[in-house]
Amino acid sequence: MTIWLPKIASRPGPRYQAIAAAITDAIDQGDLPPGSRLPPQRDLAWKLGVTVGTVSRAYMLAEQRGLLSGEVGRGTYVRDRGAAQGQILGHWNDGVMDLSRNAAHSVAHAAAIRDAMTSLADRQGIDRLLHYMPSAGHMDHRAAGATWIGRTGLKVTADQVIVTGGAQQGIAAVTSALAQPGDIVLTEALTYCGLMDAARLNHVRLEGVPLDAEGMLPDALEAAARRTGARMVVVTPTIHNPTTSTMSLERRNEIVEVARRHDLTIVEDDVYGFLPRERPIPIAALAPERTVYIASASKCLAPGLRVGWLACPPALVEPLVDAIHAMSISMPALPAEIARMWIADGTAVKLTEHLRRETAERHALFAEMFGGFEMRANAASFHVLLHLPEPWQPDEFTLAARERGLIVISAPTFAVTRHAAPAAVRISLSAAASTEHLRRALTELRTALESMPRSRRAVI
Repeated sequence: MTIWLPKIASRPGPRYQAIAAAITDAIDQGDLPPGSRLPPQRDLAWKLGVTVGTVSRAYMLAEQRGLLSGEVGRGTYVRDRGAAQGQILGHWNDGVMDLSRNAAHSVAHAAAIRDAMTSLADRQGIDRLLHYMPSAGHMDHRAAGATWIGRTGLKVTADQVIVTGGAQQGIAAVTSALAQPGDIVLTEALTYCGLMDAARLNHVRLEGVPLDAEGMLPDALEAAARRTGARMVVVTPTIHNPTTSTMSLERRNEIVEVARRHDLTIVEDDVYGFLPRERPIPIAALAPERTVYIASASKCLAPGLRVGWLACPPALVEPLVDAIHAMSISMPALPAEIARMWIADGTAVKLTEHLRRETAERHALFAEMFGGFEMRANAASFHVLLHLPEPWQPDEFTLAARERGLIVISAPTFAVTRHAAPAAVRISLSAAASTEHLRRALTELRTALESMPRSRRAVI
């Protein structure tokens, strides 16, 4: 095993990002050549004075960057990035099942992208897809976004829509354009990690609002708005991440009433809103004058398209476009054109319907294998929030799962303040290539869950 210890004291940002950055630098500088085994997570955590969960998250981030591979029962190794050749982007199977990513997986993607590229190759003016686009996106692509958004019950015009590089860029643009450094932005006590990252980059402070089974509590939002003087609230009313809750129409109206009383701008994250067959209308349809609506192709079509849409009141279009321009000048036209084609020819509807069927089957499998355990689930959701039986703690269980070649996310990762997190983990059911792959992964996960935590073994 390589004797390597990262120096992170002078590195900025969260400790897990500092560790991942140190791994990257060590690989680039040759200190960790391909095949090097990294220290066990528990050992490295002790030497650095951080939690095991911090090291686990750092290793996960480095794996997602393609730098590391975990081998079940053997440890974590530096990948040979030049080894995978012979196909588009290469391919590897490192023996690790990543159940942390909520990504649309569909066997229909290959045929859909092949048909789209063939159609594009036969069209005149294909070279225009390599030109700069307007920062808000080409009007054809904005119109396609308006059409797709209209399927939720929110009717907007093309000039209210801004094309983004996925929902994450939309969240970053909203945070940059509509909040000042030092401002407080309200959101659920458990919230999407990408919002935390955007807030950190823009020096914005998040304040967590308590939740119940439907999501954000209106009374708690009112109290937080009064106490903090905040002017913005970010909310995920349909398939909340990570709890899977969906607000009723009544709850959505109550949130709108609070926002109007306190003059709050509402940012509605609706990336999962296209997955349920039936759902309440978006908050943006109830309060169009004060809501920025965020949608994305990542969850309902394909994550690699990196196409998202902001729909907003006319007065907010210009500042949001300015923020997009500062980040990326303009969106690449090719993925936006593929999304437009799929929306226009019905492929988008077919892909979404396939995802719905596949997701429902995977939820049925999970319910069969984990019946009797406490969980939060929605048959249209890519993920499940599994509450851990005592004496398991989230960080300890994520490590136990990782030792079996499985990656899951602990609930504290989503907590605006750590004390708000339940003893639970989020498990993505969409990450596996097939239902059979998922069954094997869940079998290992169930075995890990039924084993005795190391902390309890030590006591005995």
